[in-house]
Amino acid sequence: MRDKVIRELGQQHLQKLQSGVGVISHWREFLADYQPLAQHPDDAYAWLTCALALEGVASDNFGVGAILVDAGGQVVAQGHNQVFHPYFRSDRHAEMVVLDSWEDGRPQVPWPGWLTLFTSVESCPMCLVRLACADVGRVLFVAEDAIGGMVQRMDSLPPAWLALARTKTFAQAQCSPEVAHAAGQIFQINLQELNARLRRK
Repeated sequence: MRDKVIRELGQQHLQKLQSGVGVISHWREFLADYQPLAQHPDDAYAWLTCALALEGVASDNFGVGAILVDAGGQVVAQGHNQVFHPYFRSDRHAEMVVLDSWEDGRPQVPWPGWLTLFTSVESCPMCLVRLACADVGRVLFVAEDAIGGMVQRMDSLPPAWLALARTKTFAQAQCSPEVAHAAGQIFQINLQELNARLRRK
């Protein structure tokens, strides 16, 4: 039942994307046809982050998607990178979009239950520090980011931030290699172009 709900969420996002030719259409078709595999416990969640990431690319943002999942396995918040659209906001990484959505409606801390954040790409330094402060117990990324990711470089954080980060679990999601590959490829679609745009600001 849980996977069916997740699939419906993802298909809703994929249906917003125009069919046709090109790299976005290729990954749209791959994700629309893909069936999460039971032997990979995080596969459905990872797949949903990829659908959101592709929606981000289609809206001229970076290709990163994220979801927040409660202790019962329900998706309680979702979003994708929004740095460039609907208007420029340098802080609107996917993880930030999801945390803002969740926290704005829940001023009390801590929230009941256990929250896990899934992100299609390894969190950058800014997002990792935010997640270290947030009431999230686990952060699971789908694809590594060898150039900009911070999880695998966590020991480089200043001691105060490192102490906070170590109260959480940061790890790679248990998903299929195919979904991890899709997440990495979707992230690369417009990465150079948008990074160049940031450097010109």
